[in-house]
Amino acid sequence: MRDDFKERLAGIGPGVERKERAKGEPRPARIDELPGTVETGRVLVVDRSLRDLISDESLTSLLAEIERTRRAVRARDDMDDEVRALLGNPGGALFVDTETTGLAGNMIFLLGVMRVTRDDVRLTQVFARDYSEEPALLENWTAMLAGADMLVSFNGKAFDLPVLRDRLALHGMDAPAEPGHLDLLHHSRRRWRDVLPDCRLQTLEWRVCGRRRAGDIPGEEIPAVYHHFVRTGEIVDILTVFHHNALDLITLADIALALAAPEEEPA
Repeated sequence: MRDDFKERLAGIGPGVERKERAKGEPRPARIDELPGTVETGRVLVVDRSLRDLISDESLTSLLAEIERTRRAVRARDDMDDEVRALLGNPGGALFVDTETTGLAGNMIFLLGVMRVTRDDVRLTQVFARDYSEEPALLENWTAMLAGADMLVSFNGKAFDLPVLRDRLALHGMDAPAEPGHLDLLHHSRRRWRDVLPDCRLQTLEWRVCGRRRAGDIPGEEIPAVYHHFVRTGEIVDILTVFHHNALDLITLADIALALAAPEEEPA
């Protein structure tokens, strides 16, 4: 990925908050005042452009790299078929990441989905403001699936998708048909397990994508932050969870592009 994009991402702190202060805008007092909020009925839906986190120039560079890679894969015969399918048609993919109140079987309170369009990268985050809103979150998920050609995740075959199916069943909701699923953890292990200490997402972000996070929240703290939000409505800490989820999604695209590099070249 281009150096200017790496530097921008490496410097992101708690994204929404920092971006607003830089513009001289007030910090949201309530979660439904988040920039990009498009629905606050039965569940909170925030839809925004990646340009809310990075500069227009960096977004343009990223889109150009995606387009170059899309054209290049046509002439490549040394690429995994699943990776080729994604990079050959990035606009048909849903990049997916969930945040839950614990391990498998626990409530999903934040669903993050990223989509590449012709001239933008869109982040949609569906947030259950309390425990009763999970069914509405799941309804949004089933609606999103209807237009997807492929799912892209990191460890989603073992975690995110089984939890989504389990939560649908718990609420008596039908699980929709799912398109093909590219789990980048499996491909990352095949590609880098002999050269990296591990293939955790943030290890790949540092060693493959060439950047480190700033202002992130450890994953093990996320459930407690959500429970605190439900009790108090205070949004300062929950904003870091939105940011964490967004960066995870951005990293999925970054890793997919790195997988497109020929193996004899450094990622």
